[in-house]
Amino acid sequence: MKKFLLCLVALVFVSDTVCEAKVFGRRRSTGGSYANSSGVDTSCAQGVANAMAERHWVGHFGLGGTGLFEGCAMASTKQAAYNNCCFARSGMKTVDVGYAQGKNGMWFCCRRYQP
Repeated sequence: MKKFLLCLVALVFVSDTVCEAKVFGRRRSTGGSYANSSGVDTSCAQGVANAMAERHWVGHFGLGGTGLFEGCAMASTKQAAYNNCCFARSGMKTVDVGYAQGKNGMWFCCRRYQP
């Protein structure tokens, strides 16, 4: 029961901060967000970055038919993580980006691109 209550409190706290990512030239609604089976909010890049940092794992949690491409990376600095994301040198426009720092100090970045 204690774990459930702790998770509930954490969920309430995170839900207010999870989607405060930088969104460039694109308006989106966080009300229509979706989560995949792992319980990760993938409505914005910040939710994915938070999940990667929490799990200390770089990967994709699903974009749910948004028409965007996603690049993820981890590095010792915020800028290096941003630069190392998949599709970083593709020429596609970055429309959403999220950063999170893991417990070990490593930075995780999720970038979403518009083709």
